[in-house]
Amino acid sequence: MPALSELDDFDLCLRKPDAVYCIVDLELLEDDTPLYQYIKNYSSLSYKNYKHSKLHRGVCGSQNCGLNLTHANATEITAETLKNCFNATIHQRYGLQVDSLSVRYCKTQNDYVPPDTLDYIVGVLILLLLLVNLGCTAYYYFWPPENGKGNRYMLAFCLQKNWKALKYGGNAEGGIFKGFQALRFYTMVMILGLHSMIFIGYGYTENPEFIENSYDDFFKALLFNARIIVQIFFVMGGFLMAYKMLVYAETHQFTLKTVPMAIVNRWFRLIPSVLVVMGLAMTWVPHLGSGPMWDAVVKRERDMCRSNWWQLVILMPNLFPFEHLCLPQAWYLGTDTQLFFVTLIILLIIWKWPRSAVPLLFSVMAISLLIPFLQSYFMKLLPIRVSIFPESIRDIFGYNDTFYHAYVSAQGNWAGYHLGVLTAWFYHKAQTKKWNLGESWLLKVLFIISVPVGFGTVLMGWDLHHREASVFESAIFNSLNQNFFAFAMCVFIIGYFYKCNKLYVGSVEWGPLQPLGRLSYCAMLLHATVLRTYGGQMRRSFYATDYTAIMLFAGIVCTTYLLSLPLHLFVEAPACSLQKILFGPKRPNKKEVEVNGNVKPGISSVSVSTVSTHI
Repeated sequence: MPALSELDDFDLCLRKPDAVYCIVDLELLEDDTPLYQYIKNYSSLSYKNYKHSKLHRGVCGSQNCGLNLTHANATEITAETLKNCFNATIHQRYGLQVDSLSVRYCKTQNDYVPPDTLDYIVGVLILLLLLVNLGCTAYYYFWPPENGKGNRYMLAFCLQKNWKALKYGGNAEGGIFKGFQALRFYTMVMILGLHSMIFIGYGYTENPEFIENSYDDFFKALLFNARIIVQIFFVMGGFLMAYKMLVYAETHQFTLKTVPMAIVNRWFRLIPSVLVVMGLAMTWVPHLGSGPMWDAVVKRERDMCRSNWWQLVILMPNLFPFEHLCLPQAWYLGTDTQLFFVTLIILLIIWKWPRSAVPLLFSVMAISLLIPFLQSYFMKLLPIRVSIFPESIRDIFGYNDTFYHAYVSAQGNWAGYHLGVLTAWFYHKAQTKKWNLGESWLLKVLFIISVPVGFGTVLMGWDLHHREASVFESAIFNSLNQNFFAFAMCVFIIGYFYKCNKLYVGSVEWGPLQPLGRLSYCAMLLHATVLRTYGGQMRRSFYATDYTAIMLFAGIVCTTYLLSLPLHLFVEAPACSLQKILFGPKRPNKKEVEVNGNVKPGISSVSVSTVSTHI
C-alpha cells in the first residue's frame, strides 16, 4: 500500500527563497485493481485500522511538483497542480489514481506572523502577575512579618508560603484526604500515557501499523482504554463536594443561596490557571517554533482559543463540538461543573427533607445508569472503548457521536460522580454512627480486590476492536464499564480511610506523591500544549517503537510537571489563597448553632470555600 503519511524534509526545502512546502490530504480513486480492493478490505476494519485510501503528505512542492510563490495561498490552482503531481507518482509506483486532494496550507520562508496587539496585552498582564509575585516574595524575604502574621493579600503571592504549602500541604489536603493526592498523580500519569499514544496516532507516523497493532497488544490496549481512569477524578470530585457540604450543613444554614455562592467560589478557584494557559496558547506559544505541522496543531489552537475563549470562561466547553474547543483537554471542567451544580441541588433537597436521602440518592443512581443506556441504544452509539479508533484520532474526535455524547458529556459521567456522592454520604453516616469498619473482614477483602477489579474493567471489551457490537451490547457496555471501575475506586477510598491494608495505604501516602498530586490540575491544563508544541516542530515523520513511545511518554510527563510548578506557584496557589480570603471560613452565628445543634470541635472552620472540587 502507499505510505499513509510522509513528510519531506522541511528545513531542506525552505532553504531556497522561492520554496513552497504544502500539507495536503488526498483520497485515492476507487477502482477494481487488486491493490485498491486490498486497501478497501484492510480499511474496512475501522475499529483498529486507518483508512488507507486517505493519504497525508507534507510535500516540498517547489522541488517536487513545480510550485512557486504564486501557489503559496493554497488556491484551487495549487490543489490541481499538486493533484496532477501526486497522480503521476502514485500511478507510476502503485497503479492507483488520486480522486481528490485538499491543501491545508502552504509554508514559505516569509510567512512569519509578528506579534499583534492581543499578544502584547496578554504579555504585559502575565509580566505584571510575575512582578506581583516576585515583589511580594522579596518584601517578605527582607522584611519577614512578626509572629508569622502579615497582609493576607500580599502573603497570597508569597513564593515562600506557596512553596511550603506545596511541599507539606494544608489541613484540607492532609488528614483523611492525604491519599487523594497520589490518586490524582496516578490518574494524570495514565492520562498522559493515553494522550501520548493519541499523539503518535495523530502525527505523521512512518509505521501506522504500530498503532493498528496496539489494539492487540495487552499493555497498549490498557492505555487505549485508560480513558476510564478519569472516573477517579469524578469519584473524588463527587466525594469531596458531597462530604464537605454534609459537614458544612452540620453547623451552617444550607439554603438556596448557598448554591450560587458555591458556584462562584468554584469558578474563582479554577479560572485563573485556565486564563493564563489559554492566554499563552492564543498569543505567545505560536511564536515559540515552526515546523511542517506547526500550523495544524499549534496555530490551530490559537485560532480556536481566539474564537471560542468564552466557552472556557463559563466553564462549559463540553457542550460544544469537540473539534472546535480551545484547550480540548479542559472538557473535564465543564462536565464536572455541571455535575457539581446538579449534586448541590440534590444535597439541598436532602438537607431540607432528611428522610428523602436514601430514596433520592438511590433513585438518582438508577437514573444516572439508565440515561447512558437509553442514549447509547436509541442513538446507536459505539462502545466508548471503540470510539478511540485510528481515523477518529486523525480527526481529533470530530464528528464522533460516541465520544461527544458518551465520553465528554455530563450524563455519560454522572454515575461515576454520583457514586462518589454515595460514598461520601455512607462515610459521613459511618462517622456519625461511629461504625468501626476497620475491623470488618468484608471491607478488608473488598479493599484488596478493588484494585484487581479496577484493572479488570480496563480489559473489558478487549474483543470489540475486532468485531461489530450490537446496539444492545454497546448500550450495556457504555452504561456499566466505567461505572464498575468507579465503584471499585469507591470501595478503595472507604478501605483507605479505615487503613484496611498497609500496602495499599502506603502506595497512596508516599511523601513525594503529595506535591505531585497538588500539581495535577496545572498538569491537566498544560500537557496538551506540551504535546502540540513537540509535534508541531517535528521536521520528519516519526518512526514509532516501544522504546520511542516510552521515551515520549516519560519526556511528556517530566516536561509537563516541570512547567506545572511555576504555573502552580505563580497562579494557582495565589488563587487558592485569595479564594480562602474572599470566601473564607466564618464561624456560625448563634442562631445557626441553635438550629443545627451543637458545634463539633474543628467543624466550625469548614466553610463553603472547602466545597471547591480539586481535580
